[in-house]
Amino acid sequence: MIIQNIVFPKKAICDETALYYRKMQGALRSEEAGLVLAQQTELSFFTYFNSFSADKWNQYTNIAEVHAVVQCQGDGEVSLWRAVQMGTELKKECLHTQAVREGVCRIPFDCGEQSGILYLIVKAKSEMKIERAYFECQEEVCRPVTIAVGICTFRREEFIIKTLDTLRRGLIENESSPLYQRLYVYVSDNGNTLPLSELSDEYIHVMANKNAGGAGGFGRCMLEAYNAKDKCNFTHVLLMDDDIVLEPESILRTYAILAYAKPYYSDAMLGGALLRMDVPYIQHANGEMWQGGRIGFTKRGYDLRSEEMLMKNEEDLPMEYNGWWFCCIPLAEHFRGFPLPVFIHGDDIEYGLRFDKKIMTMNGIGVWHDAFDNRKASSMEYYDMRNTLITCAVHHPEFSVMHVVKSVCRHLAGQMLHYREEDQLLTMKGVEDFCKGVQFLKETDPISLHQEIMQMGYRMTDVSEELAELHTEKYYTKPQPERLYEEHGFSKRHLLSVNGWLLPAKKETLPIPMGKHPDCLYRYKNVLLYDPDTKQGFFVRRKRKNLFLTAARCFRMWRLLRKNYRRAVADFCEHGKELTESGFWEKYLR
Repeated sequence: MIIQNIVFPKKAICDETALYYRKMQGALRSEEAGLVLAQQTELSFFTYFNSFSADKWNQYTNIAEVHAVVQCQGDGEVSLWRAVQMGTELKKECLHTQAVREGVCRIPFDCGEQSGILYLIVKAKSEMKIERAYFECQEEVCRPVTIAVGICTFRREEFIIKTLDTLRRGLIENESSPLYQRLYVYVSDNGNTLPLSELSDEYIHVMANKNAGGAGGFGRCMLEAYNAKDKCNFTHVLLMDDDIVLEPESILRTYAILAYAKPYYSDAMLGGALLRMDVPYIQHANGEMWQGGRIGFTKRGYDLRSEEMLMKNEEDLPMEYNGWWFCCIPLAEHFRGFPLPVFIHGDDIEYGLRFDKKIMTMNGIGVWHDAFDNRKASSMEYYDMRNTLITCAVHHPEFSVMHVVKSVCRHLAGQMLHYREEDQLLTMKGVEDFCKGVQFLKETDPISLHQEIMQMGYRMTDVSEELAELHTEKYYTKPQPERLYEEHGFSKRHLLSVNGWLLPAKKETLPIPMGKHPDCLYRYKNVLLYDPDTKQGFFVRRKRKNLFLTAARCFRMWRLLRKNYRRAVADFCEHGKELTESGFWEKYLR
């Protein structure tokens, strides 16, 4: 079975060539049917999408004999190389070289005897066309695998239609694909705007759904797949966001890992990386840490054009969950139930924690997505706080009241430092609704609640004219890719003055992206917070009284949690599982 294709750049997906191949010398051109190399051109496939991770294949699967295959026209040679990290040095060695003329080059190797990353180098002695290349496993699959892809969407018609077209042409209708007749798609249309009958067929099911947020949409997809698992022999459900750009090869490799997985990993989750849409070679996330409510990213900011970063990206670093932009979950034997009905934000975190850190990742499995840096809507403050407390209650009931109080107060202080005092009301409502326990989630209509939440906090509007008037370029220029994830902190002067709140404000108006560190706001009276991509934003103002108001609100939350936190935790521990059962979800989604 083909377990990994060597894929080439496509304008409709990604044309960042360094993610697919490296031109070591010579010239080449891309054609619809492959790559054409000029005479003496040398090409390396030590790249994110086309290298072969022997370490990861050996860790997750039982594959042994593998063939590296190149189909080509012309005279040249194909070499199989290995790269291994030896301390600070990246050591490379050639394992085998084979001449090729007008046909198929096949290089066998025993994966179990290899380590590090394997890759091909192709050298053209005359003009040479690479029509196709792949890695093929000679053993039979360990277990049958059929995947149900679940996509939740809300008025993202263009993205969904493009993704469905990619899946249909690349996998569903491709008779040469191992996934032919083994891949189904369920789309939950929460916005009720898609032409259901036009997009649906035997393998693609587009369904109108109650707008119960991302959790409700993914829950609907999981419910449909779960109810059809015996009829369609579903083994896994692959959850994906609606606004991603997908390289279909990621799904093929997901399928191959699952089909050959060792028994130890038969109950594991498989997660895909999130690559930035704006800088397609920068990795935003690849396995995340929850850390009791303080989200961390162990592999953020990696430049995937770098061979050294590709080696680092395969290291086993701690991870606790994987975002649902691309996340494959066991649906049959090891199914962990449905998500909690938390509407949005944190549903993937809570569900991922059920897997006790057993998450598989690999270079070449990922999607492109917006990086979320500057799109912090006020409504998210409510869901972030409420859902974090629910996750704490379910997975860490041992947390003390003071641990949780510190987390809430840290959140309120951060909102004050960003001048977003109205968001504090949403945070406090999140705490109050958590304290109402399981029954609140059972009985509350998520649509009505979301409408109420949307009326609170700040409203995003078009601020492009204001940005021009304020000469935004004087205050902010988009950082270079290598500086996107630089660490920021408060200077000693800022710490001693509570970032200037103990001093008079002396600067007028600052236009700044929402994702910037609050030290940028030092002693400004007014701030225009905005998203540089959409030019949507709102004004906020520093008010001295909010320093004391924040302290009072922290005290109020301490009193509320001291009185109610333990009772709410006990309620979620005793009755929370009821929210993850199919019977509840049938009623919840009507």
